Amino acid sequence: MPNFLYSAVVQNGRNATGVIDAPDKPGAIARLAERGEFVTEIQQAPAATPASSASSTSSALPQADAMPGVAGTGRVRPRERVTLLNQMAVGLGAGLPLVSALRVVEEQAESIAVRGLVNRLAAAVTGGQALSEAMASERRTFDTMQVSMVRAGETAGVLDEIMVSLSGFAERDLELREKLRAAAIYPLMVVGLGFLSILVILIFILPRIMSVVGETASVLPLPTRILMGVSDLLGSPMGVGLAVVGLAVAAALWRWFKTPGGTLWLDTVKLKVPLIGPATRRVAVSRFARTLGTLSAAGVRITEALPIVRDTLGNEALAQHVDHAAHEIARGAGIAQELKASGQFPPMLIQVIAMGEKTGRLDELLMQTATSYDKETAAALQRVMAVVPVLFILVLALMVAFILAAALLPIISMDLGG
Repeated sequence: MPNFLYSAVVQNGRNATGVIDAPDKPGAIARLAERGEFVTEIQQAPAATPASSASSTSSALPQADAMPGVAGTGRVRPRERVTLLNQMAVGLGAGLPLVSALRVVEEQAESIAVRGLVNRLAAAVTGGQALSEAMASERRTFDTMQVSMVRAGETAGVLDEIMVSLSGFAERDLELREKLRAAAIYPLMVVGLGFLSILVILIFILPRIMSVVGETASVLPLPTRILMGVSDLLGSPMGVGLAVVGLAVAAALWRWFKTPGGTLWLDTVKLKVPLIGPATRRVAVSRFARTLGTLSAAGVRITEALPIVRDTLGNEALAQHVDHAAHEIARGAGIAQELKASGQFPPMLIQVIAMGEKTGRLDELLMQTATSYDKETAAALQRVMAVVPVLFILVLALMVAFILAAALLPIISMDLGG
């Protein structure tokens, strides 16, 4: 049975090193955990290393920065981030100290990028930083909401509970994104190929058909003349110039949408679009209820919880109303009263919050409401994914039908006149 060199933290907080025999590395970690020793570093000992040299093995253990594969700086994929948060939640829920939990997660990581990320987090925490501070320096992986929730959990002393909530959020968001991506692939492919086909028809095929028809533009049917004008424009220098201007405008709009003002405008429009607006609002309300319920149950004050909650909504227009409500609540107003005054939150949520304020069961009622809205959100998203692709394909079919009619009408007229 192989030997493993290890460094660990004992329950009284002391550091310990030694050698343990086990079938494999996970087995060694499990045996040490049973003895109340939480592994921070572990590696298989060379075959010639005797167990009696346990007291001198600390110098043989590699430092975390030198361990192979832990310096990875690649991007952590969404699925890997979900797994990382789940493992941290399990480790903290099992009673492991934070650094020990991070080291165990690092040991189990299959990706070099994840291993490097967890190693940097563990090194920062060991150096005296809070986990939220360490996560804030990893903006490519952790967003503002996740950092804020971890900070709240550290403040309230319920980091393990907050981590469970975070992993649940990340799992639901990832599932939602994957469903939307899967549902959008087929219609986007159809629309893309359709527009490419239309351009080919307008630029290459239609001019040849018109040269065969050989009629003057004045006697051609109106759809044909419109189509010929579009075809001539696309093939001209002016058409190329308009295309360049269009791309430049699209790029400028894209950059503007990334600014605070552009994001606010776009999110406001989203709320007003049929089908998409109600689905967006339900997603935001579900997140609002679940996050506020989690933080309230953890003992975080409402005035501290609302700035965290606003980052979970995914819609800046709604977040602005939460900011205003938080400001008024800090001055003594009630939560339900301010949310109702905004006109942006459903009556059911407002009534639940009002009842929770009166009965002292705000966290419990909010979690029940979040579960209810999760079901409504799933149904709303299914409707969106069922209707929007059909609308795309319908618009494309109408465009193709117009082109075919415009190309065939002159030929039909010639046959009838001949």
